This record gives sequence, structure tokens and C-alpha cells, in this order.
Amino acid sequence: MNLAFVEPPQEVGPRLITVEEFDQMSELGIFAEEERLELVEGMILQMSAKGVPHEWLKTQLNRHFGRLTPDGVQYTQEAGWRADRYTYLEPDFLFYPATLRIDAVPPSASLLIIELASSSLSYDLGRKASLYAKLGVRDYWVIDADRRRTHVHRDPRPEGYGEIRIAMEGETLRPLLIPDLHVTLADMPA
Repeated sequence: MNLAFVEPPQEVGPRLITVEEFDQMSELGIFAEEERLELVEGMILQMSAKGVPHEWLKTQLNRHFGRLTPDGVQYTQEAGWRADRYTYLEPDFLFYPATLRIDAVPPSASLLIIELASSSLSYDLGRKASLYAKLGVRDYWVIDADRRRTHVHRDPRPEGYGEIRIAMEGETLRPLLIPDLHVTLADMPA
């Protein structure tokens, strides 16, 4: 009697999606228009819904930044940012040199990234902060829209940020790479 030996299947990891494939899926209508999705290190993640405090503060900050952003600096809100081959994000605010187009901003050229958070606070302070540090984003702020505190992350390293501090609502914040820009959350209408 001859028995055939069948080798068990090899365990493989997840199949990572590239930004190019993510864009193609979007163009084909695989995702619903109202879905809030990001591609994080090759994995498609659903983002939490935005609440009223988040949207209100984003509107106020947009007006503020529109008045104060210096020449030579561009910012965009929730635009699709292709940070690398496997990462497509929509930060609430992305500041970058005006000489670049949004589709050509490498993480090393980002001047400031701001995420506003209510329901996503733990994600933005955890996994997303770790991702931005690995990408080399030099100045990353997470603004807690409910408590109006800002978690300032600087000194990116592969294992995370070397400097993290919490700025209270009345403190004036200045981006590391855009010193002429400033914001005090206490001055934003609540």
C-alpha cells in the first residue's frame, strides 16, 4: 500500500494591501462613499465616527490656521496622504512645504501633523503615534477635542517618540518646524 504524503500548508502572514491597490479598490466602488477608511501598514482600518466637538474644533482651527500660516507653508485637512507604499492616511491637518504637492509629501518633509480626537483618542495616542514615529514625522499633535489638551510628540524613533508632553488648553503651542505659527486652544470658541 502506497500512501501519498501531503505536506501541511505553510502558515503565512496576512496579505498586505498597497496604496495603489487601495486606490484601485476605491475607484471600483468596493468601499461605500461614506466609509471612513485608512490603510495602515497594509491593513484597511475603519475609522471611528467624528463627533460634534471634533468637527467644531476642526472648523475653528481651520479658520485660525488660514489666517496665520506663513508663506512657504501649505496645509490641508483630511486629504488622502500616501505616506509610503502601504500607508494611506487622512490626518485632520497636514502641514508641509508649499513647494510640494499633497501627493508628493514624504513623511520626512511633513512640518506638522495634527489629529483631533474624541472617540479615537487611544488609537491616535497609541497605534497612530507609533506609526507616525516609525515614518519619521517630527512633530505630531493629538488634540483631545473634549478636554482641550494637546499631546505633543517629537523626536521620532523606530520604537516611538522620544519626547511626549501634554499641553493644557491655556498654553500657546508653536510647531517645531513652523515657529511663526501658534495656537492657544483657550482662544478657540467652545
